[in-house]
Amino acid sequence: MTKIKICGLQRVEDIEMVNKNLPDYVGFVFANSKRKVTKEKVKELIDRLDRRIKTVGVFVDEKSEDVEKVAKYCGLDILQFHGEETTEYCDCFRDRYEIWKAFSVRDRGIEKRLIEYKKYTDICLLDAYNKNVRGGSGKVFNWDLIEGVSKKYKIALAGGITPKNILEAVEKVEPYIIDLSSGVEIDGFKDEGKIKEIIKKIRRGGEDG
Repeated sequence: MTKIKICGLQRVEDIEMVNKNLPDYVGFVFANSKRKVTKEKVKELIDRLDRRIKTVGVFVDEKSEDVEKVAKYCGLDILQFHGEETTEYCDCFRDRYEIWKAFSVRDRGIEKRLIEYKKYTDICLLDAYNKNVRGGSGKVFNWDLIEGVSKKYKIALAGGITPKNILEAVEKVEPYIIDLSSGVEIDGFKDEGKIKEIIKKIRRGGEDG
């Protein structure tokens, strides 16, 4: 079954929502973003989080020592890198954390990057390309560009996924993880109704009950 990550949590209310609905992962953004949170706030939120849910910290081109400090302070399970982090950079954390590396998909040449990073990461996260932002664009990219990729690599799919298109995304791409943020928000805040609908569609085939 496809796993679910809800990214960009910022509030105690967000934690209450995910504790009720139990996605597999939640993400906290430490990079420059409208969803950026401090390490102090993240620690407060994680302290309230159901222990069955794994925590992901999202970073962009931070010094490795700064990432380590934040990860230890907050008690993160997984580090997700959205910048130009090298294979060596990713590898230096692997004895302590699960590592996810994000890639922006522009064309079919994306598989060259996946081959390069396969030995150094646990998950390759594929998102829409946007020259102005590192992830979180809320835009769907052409899934035909990654046809068959999930059969060779363990991938997370991000980019404009909502309750309306999530079953199509799962059927067409067959990702290991679906990564959601703006697709489960209303007016910039996480919405429990959308989170519940997404999880129901993935885990119960869209059926009620």
